[in-house]
Amino acid sequence: MANTTTVFSTNLQQLRKKRGVTQEQLANHLGVSPQAVSKWENGSYPEGDLLPKISEYFGVSISYLYGQESEKKSFEQIVLDELYTLCEKESQENGCYHKEYFEKLLDIAWAGQIACWKNNKYYYKRGIPEKGVRTASIISDNAGFGYFNLNVEKQYYALVKEPEDGFMSNIKLSEELRAFFRTLSEPGVLEIVFFLMSEQWNEAVSVSTLSEITGMEEEKVQKIMDRMVAADRSGKIIACINVVKSNGTEKAYSIEQSGVAPFIVMLLSVDSLMYPPHGYTMQIGSRSKSWFEREKVIEMIKEIRNGRI
Repeated sequence: MANTTTVFSTNLQQLRKKRGVTQEQLANHLGVSPQAVSKWENGSYPEGDLLPKISEYFGVSISYLYGQESEKKSFEQIVLDELYTLCEKESQENGCYHKEYFEKLLDIAWAGQIACWKNNKYYYKRGIPEKGVRTASIISDNAGFGYFNLNVEKQYYALVKEPEDGFMSNIKLSEELRAFFRTLSEPGVLEIVFFLMSEQWNEAVSVSTLSEITGMEEEKVQKIMDRMVAADRSGKIIACINVVKSNGTEKAYSIEQSGVAPFIVMLLSVDSLMYPPHGYTMQIGSRSKSWFEREKVIEMIKEIRNGRI
């Protein structure tokens, strides 16, 4: 059996390396020489009055330093470690296909969704296996809301924390918002967007190809793409490049992968609005206030009518 000094030395060295500090840096923090730290890591041990400083520095107990208890981890760190291990395992086996990892993430989200239900005593599985059966779970609270779509073929989870000054402080009825929805409602636009979303990382599509696919005139396709680029105020969603041809150049377009995720979330949300769930597996409505403040809504409408927005 290893003695306490050996256990202490091993634990100290592991903690130091895990934190990414040198013996000299640790020594400077404790007010001792680097040689002293080296001796501790090779079988010696420090004076008793230094133990509280060492345990505080590494965030462990003195008992842990001597191997008398395991390292205490936060709940978040335990979850992180488990997910990281699972993700690494799948990366080695399947590359970029992390099915089990996403299943575990949804399990964690589902546990959070049902935890606040006072009548719930046990964890039970999520998901409605029958296709076409629209079922969801919703929590509405003064602090925000959680929405979990439980269809097995369309499972997604949204958790939204309400800002201290309300949702309207971050959601504005603006001309840009109107223009965005107007653009999407034009014939051919969604077809183009869907095709852009079929591209991979290193692909782009020309206006002539989009014209051929959608059956629209190239001039109309070009106008749509010009508006989409203009609407992308950040310049980080729709990418435009010039393709060199024998008789000049032709523009080609791609959609940045960072822009795909929120767009799919929007489409899923619209689908839930158009085809509401048949029922709710769990519904908690503890919210006692309106989602938007009426006075702010009225004031915003007045400003719009007066041309100030």
